[in-house]
Amino acid sequence: MDVTIAHIRALLTVAEHGNFTRAAEALHLSQSGVSRTIAAFERRLGAPLLHRGAEGAELTALGRTVAGHGETVLHGLRAIQELRADADEPPLRAGAVASAHPRLLPAALTELRRRSPRREILAVRGEDDELAEWLAADTIDLAISTVPIGPEPRIITDRFLAAVPENHPLAACSGIPAVRLESAGIADPGGTCGPLLAAWFAEGGAHWHPEHTVRDIPTVLTMVAAGITAAIVPALAVPGQLPDGIALRPLLPPLHRKLYIQCRPRAAELAGLLAGAADS
Repeated sequence: MDVTIAHIRALLTVAEHGNFTRAAEALHLSQSGVSRTIAAFERRLGAPLLHRGAEGAELTALGRTVAGHGETVLHGLRAIQELRADADEPPLRAGAVASAHPRLLPAALTELRRRSPRREILAVRGEDDELAEWLAADTIDLAISTVPIGPEPRIITDRFLAAVPENHPLAACSGIPAVRLESAGIADPGGTCGPLLAAWFAEGGAHWHPEHTVRDIPTVLTMVAAGITAAIVPALAVPGQLPDGIALRPLLPPLHRKLYIQCRPRAAELAGLLAGAADS
């Protein structure tokens, strides 16, 4: 029995639109051509696949079964075609500041790998100036930075959170102002966060005098969990699996930072996934 992809597509399209005329338009074929294709499919199977009537066409019981198998066939065909596309694609190279690595970048890369399982993806960490140089030299295809490094970047807004030990009195607060954090002993998460936090403390009538400066968010959180310090961290820098013993609370008033995504056209899909990961 010679069943072709054309037979399957014609049946699924008629079933989707419920009408030979609209199906023909969707397939860019003539109505008579679609009708002949369905009729040939039915002759091969020896039974009708569609009920035809004045109000349109709908699948018979056999047609529903065949359509289900047909969907599987087309899905497999698309997967095969994507494997070929993945194999031909050069590696996609993404660079990001350290605070985008614990959560934001992994979430987007996981989804991209699910969509294109054979595509090679490389991720590197760098400072803002390094990312700008790498992007300009085509060493990377996408950069996530804390300052704009190119024209018309995609902007992600991230909020800061207070991280305190679970047994600390501030853990009972629904939100924490600067004056309460000033006496808790704060760790500076480094990077471009310091000036933002200094301005926020000043606006809250407090002084920004961190007791520790740690350039790595996971290390900051480990210190908080151990009861060594409290901290203010960007929400998107907090890993999905938070260490035990930490309470995260909003700042009062809220404080936000911006991340900037700059990319080459071939990395546009990843840029969109990053924006989606930030919103989730």
